Amino acid sequence: MSLSRQTSTGSSGSSRKASIGSLNRKASTESTGSGRRYSTSGSYNNGIAVLTENISVLPKLIVFDLDYTLWPLWIEMYSPPFHLERNEPQVRDKGGRIVNPYPDVKDIIVELKESGIELGIASRTPEIKGARRLVETLGWDKYIPFKEIYPGCKTTHFENLCKHTHIPLSEMLFFDDEERNIKDLTAAGVVSCLVDDRGVTRKAVRDGLLKFEKERSHDKEVQSK
Repeated sequence: MSLSRQTSTGSSGSSRKASIGSLNRKASTESTGSGRRYSTSGSYNNGIAVLTENISVLPKLIVFDLDYTLWPLWIEMYSPPFHLERNEPQVRDKGGRIVNPYPDVKDIIVELKESGIELGIASRTPEIKGARRLVETLGWDKYIPFKEIYPGCKTTHFENLCKHTHIPLSEMLFFDDEERNIKDLTAAGVVSCLVDDRGVTRKAVRDGLLKFEKERSHDKEVQSK
């Protein structure tokens, strides 16, 4: 995580907006810099054929952050409504700015859902309506039914996910780009993985699943002794 991203995420929505306002150009460039366009089919598998292959212990719920985890931007810097271009596979906001997600994301969420793992979102963005609108526009609603999107400590988000899914924290896997969130949820008992500036990739998810298997298999061994 770059210094500019670390210092731009304040505890309140208003201060966060003020601090990231000057980074609008940076975020817009990052969202298009790869040259890869959003596709509903997806084609970037990084050489990993099956995410869950040969993994014996899987989480019941995988939870993703949004900003700089599923998409390379701060959603409060963009304006709904969002729309998918008909003549080119690009998602744009009201002002015509591109708001594509990271290239691997569509394939990842489809494959995980089809494998029987439930999916959720835990985001502390102050732009609740915009985040939900973009998730809907991208067609993710049918794959990700559980969404906790509002400011605040993410332990609250996960407490609510527990209530709504009836899945314990020990059966969840979490991906986020901020170390503070990783530390909070790890302390709460969630296997948590920090993503780098590439966001969620197939490799990141595969590594996270292997980490979950290793930690939970070790827990079972300790309990059996």
